[in-house]
Amino acid sequence: MSRAALAVVLALGGGTMHAAAAPTPPVTWSDWVGAYDGKLTWHGCITPGARTATLAVEATDAVVSIDLAPASPGLRTMSLVADDRGWSGQQGDVKVQIARPRADALALVVELDSGCTVKGQLRRKATGIAACDRLLGWTRIESRCTKLQDAPLEDLAKLVATRWQRADADRCTARVAKLEAALVDAGCAPHPDPRIGVRAPECLALATASAKLSRCGNVPAQIKDAIAFEAAALSSASQSAERATLPYVEQQCRDVTSTIATVATQFSCP
Repeated sequence: MSRAALAVVLALGGGTMHAAAAPTPPVTWSDWVGAYDGKLTWHGCITPGARTATLAVEATDAVVSIDLAPASPGLRTMSLVADDRGWSGQQGDVKVQIARPRADALALVVELDSGCTVKGQLRRKATGIAACDRLLGWTRIESRCTKLQDAPLEDLAKLVATRWQRADADRCTARVAKLEAALVDAGCAPHPDPRIGVRAPECLALATASAKLSRCGNVPAQIKDAIAFEAAALSSASQSAERATLPYVEQQCRDVTSTIATVATQFSCP
């Protein structure tokens, strides 16, 4: 490049040349799972629960859940489905919503039909090295995956005890890629292709029907909970299924959607 051309480039760039920033990895399930500690606030509750608690977000065989029992004996583990804010779930008269305001943080809202509301800002322990935190997250998911045919690739207890250094980042990234691929292949994690859910319209329809049924007060909570759990499991399966197995998952989604229609008719739901 000539000196004159270089002068033009510097002038257009404000006189400074900057290296392109490394792309930020997309948020995956590994960024959500873990044990979160923090304070809880209770509003409108006859018997408030714990003021601080450790709540675990887990992914078990492609079903994401949060254990609310440490917050109060009246709460329990609830399965979750992804939404535009993060994850949400409903069982009986309890609704839960979690969001990720920043890395390793969790914003929690639990609402009961009685008017009792629980809110919390919680954090999970981090290594300070994002790639190694992702490795820990995927290993936590692997430890709860019962579909793997081969021996586990990683040892969760060993990783938790490791004192990570910044020099480990590249090695963690390589191990993450291998582990995530194995969990996707086993059906314990969502497919990285964001359009794969679009290729399962029957399961998208099921999610909509399940959400509508959950708002029908005529249906017994036990029935709604069972259907919501099955719908969440199939929704997760549709995200992790390969093209060859998607038709079978979609058939299951059609069957459950048909069941929902029957239940809605039986209990006079709108």
